[in-house]
Amino acid sequence: MLTQIELKNFKSYRSGILHLGRLTVLIGANASGKSNVIEALRLLARIAEGERLSFIGSPHKHDERTFRGGIGNWGYQGAKSFGISCVTNKSEWNHLSIDLSLGDDGELHVTQEKITSPTSTVPLYEVTSAPQGAGSDVFVAYNNFARGGKKPSIVCSSHMAIFTQLLSEIRFRPENTDSRRFIPIIAERYVRWLSSVVFLEPEPGSMRSYGHKTDKVLKEHGENLSGVIYNLCRDAAVKASVLEFVQSLPEQDIEDISFIETPRDEVMLQLTETFGGTSTKYDAAMLSDGTLRVLSIAAAMLSAPTESLVVIEEIDNGVHPSRAADLLERISRIAKKRNLRVLISSHNPALVDALPDDAVPETIFCYRNPQDGSSQLVRLQDIPDYPELIAQGSLGHLMTRGLLERFVKQHPGSQQKRQKAMEWLASLSAVGESE
Repeated sequence: MLTQIELKNFKSYRSGILHLGRLTVLIGANASGKSNVIEALRLLARIAEGERLSFIGSPHKHDERTFRGGIGNWGYQGAKSFGISCVTNKSEWNHLSIDLSLGDDGELHVTQEKITSPTSTVPLYEVTSAPQGAGSDVFVAYNNFARGGKKPSIVCSSHMAIFTQLLSEIRFRPENTDSRRFIPIIAERYVRWLSSVVFLEPEPGSMRSYGHKTDKVLKEHGENLSGVIYNLCRDAAVKASVLEFVQSLPEQDIEDISFIETPRDEVMLQLTETFGGTSTKYDAAMLSDGTLRVLSIAAAMLSAPTESLVVIEEIDNGVHPSRAADLLERISRIAKKRNLRVLISSHNPALVDALPDDAVPETIFCYRNPQDGSSQLVRLQDIPDYPELIAQGSLGHLMTRGLLERFVKQHPGSQQKRQKAMEWLASLSAVGESE
């Protein structure tokens, strides 16, 4: 599964590393770059589906999310190329890096890509030429797992991610049996890990319509919520988990989930609410925004493929502060049970204060560098003198008072402290010599 995303010259980032824990919260002010790092993940997910890079930048299907700004603005401060990398929890072949460049034809091309391993000095494969010819093809050298000698090459298109073109053994020479055996398997893992990232930005207005019984994966804005919940509830244990989520809502006593079904295999979810011994059913069209948001989070967490990453943007919208801790605890529990990683963006101090203790050090703070304006990512546990910072109050308190931002931008790091100490010692020596 994915454990790290690295950015190079992408949008507002000169460079940046996003560490992905079991539950990672991305915090920071408006325009600090939080959305840009999520767009980098979105870009990786799109290209992992084998999509031509020329299709990326504007949707070619009506339900696709567009990327902000034209592709000419994706490079840092007008740069024509940028890079995105990812690291996985595997011990071998765990690092994929891709460099994309804007060509003279106005389209993106793969100009560098490789998968590497800490156990090998030779990449699994690597682009070894610039795009050339009418088809903008590139030469790709691949590992034949033999000592010495020149590595064999194949021709690939620069219009698509290279790893999506290495899924069949017939791409490699018959005599390279290890290459034919291992490279397609490793490439398929990256396709699976990246294309299965689940993005959720709930829009309650889109969730009040019927879904289809064939819906298995929740769409980004939750428009097929009823269909996905219908399929989840076919398993009694999973239905109980969905109920646990909505039962965390305040001022409601939800005891059951049922469905309105039509002859066209359409479904709409209903919640049965009990007050004073009287039960009333409310269908999706009548449910509150907050209830639908929580249902969409439950659907995303319970329908995501195992070992995948779930990205939930602005999770705090419509969630009552008194229920934030309970919601995060349920998300964390399901992530652990289903072996998921969850990335959440938030502005809400109450939600941040509700984080489980083990998630606080994994929180990522996004801010702008005071010198050049580039976006920066720092994991709280990596901040110099982190214990000194967290001793000043809760994380939500540090956010609202601006203490976190000031500490990160102005607090002297270990190197600066060491330098000042050396200067002080040098001054003492100079005084001693003068006497």
